[in-house]
Amino acid sequence: MLAKITTLLGDEGSVPDARMKPMFDALAAVSPGSVHTWAVNDGSVTGLAELVRAGRGITHEEIDKLPQNARTHHIRAAFVAAGVVPQRNEALAQLQLWVDRIVPTLPAQHQPVIRAYAEWHIVRRARLRSARRPFRPGADAANRQRIQCAINFLSWLADAGSSIGTLAQHHVDTYFATGPSNARALGTFLAWMQARRLITGIEIPREKDGLPQRFQDYEDHAEQLRRCLTDDELPLEVRIVGALIRLYAMRVTRIVELTCDRFHRDDTHAYLVIEQNAVVLPPSLAALFDELIRRRRSGGRAYSGPGVPAWMFPGRPPSRHRNTTALQRDLTKYGLPTLTARNSAMIANISDLEPVVVSDLFGVAAKTAHKWAQFAQASWATYLAARSADTQSRRPRVSASPLHPQSPC
Repeated sequence: MLAKITTLLGDEGSVPDARMKPMFDALAAVSPGSVHTWAVNDGSVTGLAELVRAGRGITHEEIDKLPQNARTHHIRAAFVAAGVVPQRNEALAQLQLWVDRIVPTLPAQHQPVIRAYAEWHIVRRARLRSARRPFRPGADAANRQRIQCAINFLSWLADAGSSIGTLAQHHVDTYFATGPSNARALGTFLAWMQARRLITGIEIPREKDGLPQRFQDYEDHAEQLRRCLTDDELPLEVRIVGALIRLYAMRVTRIVELTCDRFHRDDTHAYLVIEQNAVVLPPSLAALFDELIRRRRSGGRAYSGPGVPAWMFPGRPPSRHRNTTALQRDLTKYGLPTLTARNSAMIANISDLEPVVVSDLFGVAAKTAHKWAQFAQASWATYLAARSADTQSRRPRVSASPLHPQSPC
């Protein structure tokens, strides 16, 4: 494979010159199978080589012109790690690239509206958000879904023989009655059009704020936490991630962004910096972090290149953190669900801490933290009423009421 890449990137039969060396270093750090498939099927290495020979070099803008598939993303990450191209907010960049690809495929009459909505509402808000806090792949996917909801609605409207100019209340009511997959996103699009007087006199159905419905039993939550802290047969990464979810209600998307320098020890305690707060760790969890850091520093998959942090949970290539979807699959595989465990941990913590503390500590919006607090208070009142009427004095199940504040957390 190296000989093939040498032929593609340099003059045939020659050793690559100095300007090509970073590309060789980057490609050498990637799985040979991935490079082979990428080069043979897509011709992407050939295209990049032609750019270098033409003197334009390798840039994000040139890579953006290639097919944006998993292999291209993989190779781009390797180039970032090698310092061939600088780091950028890839999730935000991919959102813009997706908009640029999808809009020209729409009917001509829909393109101006979708382009304006995507560019000036969705992408603009995403850029503002990325300036304040991380913009993650999940946010990219959510924004694409919002735009797709608008596209689907306009397509449905056209099939019904109508258009934005003739949109009436009965159209909106009929569409919402079909139960669209993301009613809130559609409401946002309609409100955006109404604010710009593209539509008038439309009452937009408002989706009620959803409250958490799925929790764990007290016993299940405690048993799963115990397994995470004591079961040596579970993979180390799974144990740590599972414990962080059950103790601190952390999202997997935030856990994978932890770097090795977030873990500290002093004379008496070990602690983890979450957001901007230092959280003291239980000794058993601190010992797991000690082992993880030791493995990273003893020739594991730790990596710290130009401007690239040493991820606590590195992916492939190690210049990127681990894929959240794959990690969640591993947790499910070992009987450690994420959603119900996080809901239960959030209820337990919000019962003991002020909403502002939970917001800062767990990285949730202040408004969200206050909603959780209100929900916890209402649910606890319901639980107390149910307990007083329970003549059998059985422990309540979380499906009927949230986790008891005296949680294992």
